[in-house]
Amino acid sequence: MMRLWVLGTALVLTLVVLLGGTTPHAPGVDDADASTYKVAIFGFDGMDPEFLDYFLSQGKLPNFQKLIDEGAFSACQTFKPTKSVVLWTSVATGKRMEKHGIVDWQLLSEDGQRKVLASGQSRRTEAFWNIATTANRSVQILNWWATWPAEEVLGEIVSNHFPRALHEDVAEVTYPEELAEELAALGLPGREAANAELAAAGMPVFSRELADSAFMPSTNFRARFQTAAGIFNDDMITERSLNHLLETRGQADLVAALFRTTDVYTHFMWRFIERPVAQRVWDELRGEGAPVTEAISRMMDEAYARVLEPVYVHEDARLGRLMERMESDTVLIVLSDHGFQFRNYGFNHYDDGRGGVRETPGVIFLWGGPVRAGVRLETPSLFDVAPTALYLMGLPQGRDMDGRVLTEALDRKLLAFRPVGFIASHDTGTREGGTRESPVDEEVLRELRALGYIY
Repeated sequence: MMRLWVLGTALVLTLVVLLGGTTPHAPGVDDADASTYKVAIFGFDGMDPEFLDYFLSQGKLPNFQKLIDEGAFSACQTFKPTKSVVLWTSVATGKRMEKHGIVDWQLLSEDGQRKVLASGQSRRTEAFWNIATTANRSVQILNWWATWPAEEVLGEIVSNHFPRALHEDVAEVTYPEELAEELAALGLPGREAANAELAAAGMPVFSRELADSAFMPSTNFRARFQTAAGIFNDDMITERSLNHLLETRGQADLVAALFRTTDVYTHFMWRFIERPVAQRVWDELRGEGAPVTEAISRMMDEAYARVLEPVYVHEDARLGRLMERMESDTVLIVLSDHGFQFRNYGFNHYDDGRGGVRETPGVIFLWGGPVRAGVRLETPSLFDVAPTALYLMGLPQGRDMDGRVLTEALDRKLLAFRPVGFIASHDTGTREGGTRESPVDEEVLRELRALGYIY
C-alpha cells in the first residue's frame, strides 16, 4: 500500500512554502490570552497508519485529509504490551506503565489471591484530567479506559462503565453521579440502532448465516463478531453523550473521548477477505514454519483494506462531526494507540503466544490554533500527548513524565512568547494504586475474552 506519511508530507510542505506559513485558521500569539488554547483529544483505538494511507490515497477520508493538509502528523510510536488499557493510561498520564501502575487488563487483588479488572483506582499517578482540574481548567472525559469509578473533577467524566449502567446496577459511572440519570433520560441508542447504523455504513451486521459464510469461521470469530456490535453501540453512546455535554454545558478546556470501533472490527473482519486470496495464503502458510513473506503481507494488507473501507469511512465521518462541534480556539490531538500486523494467519497487535508480532505503531495528528501546516512530527510517542496538551493549556510538564511537548508542530512565535515550562511532578503522593471491583467487571471480562484480549 502507498505510504502517504512520506508522499503526503512532501506535497503539503510544498503548499506551505508557496502559501507562506502556518495553518490558515491559526490565531495570533501576541498576547497572553491568545497563547493558551482549549484542547480536544480524540482517540481512535487501533487505527493503523498503513490502512489509513491506503484510504487517503483513494480520497476516502476527507476529514483525516484535512488534518494532514492543515496540521502536523506522523505515525506514533507505541510499546509492548500493546494492550489498550495500558496504552491509553500512558496517553493520559504521559508515563510508562511502571509509573502509572496499570500494567495489564487484570491486576492482583489486594489479598494477592486472584486477578481483578484494572480500574481508575489502580492508577498511581495523575492523569491530564486531574492536572487540569487542579489548575482550574474544566474537563469533559468520555469512555476512556480505566475511568471507573468516576473521579471528582472540574467538569464531567462519563466513565468506560457508563454504557453498562444503562442495563446493570452500578454506581459512580459518571461525575457528577447524577449525570448518569440525565444521560440515560436522553434515550441513548441501543443495539437495534447500532445494527441500523452498521448496515447503513456497509459494515457487517451479525447473523449466524453471515458468520458461517466467512473464511474458516471459528467459535472465537463468532464471539468477536457478536461482541463488536456492542462496542460500536458504546461508541454511539459516547458521541451522543459528548454532544449533550457540549449543548448543555459548553465545551470544556480539555475534552477527551475514546472510540473503539476501528480496533474491534479490525480484529475479526479479515475473515471476510475474498476467498481466493484467503485460501491461497492459507495454503502457502500451512507448512511447518512457513514464513510470512513481504509478498504475502502485501497481498493480505491490500485485500483487507478493501474489507475495512467502510469502517474507516465511518470513523472519518465521526471525526468530521467532532471537528465541526469544536470551538475555534481548540487544538485537536487525534491519535490511535497501535496498528495491526498480519501474523499467525490473522491481523494482530499483541503476542498471542506464538510470537512474531512487533510493536505496530499508531497515528497522531495535531490541528488548529498554533499548529503549523505540513509538519512531519519527529518520532512522536504516546507519552507526548499529555505534555503537549498541558502546554497548549498553559500548564507545565512534569519532569517525571516520559514524553515531551511536540514543539516542532507549534508556531515559533508561541514558543518564543511562552517557552515550555516544567515542574518536578504533578503528583502529590496521595495515589497508592490498588484494586476496586464493580458489579459489571465479569461482563467486561467476558467481553475481553470474546475479543481475544485475555484468555
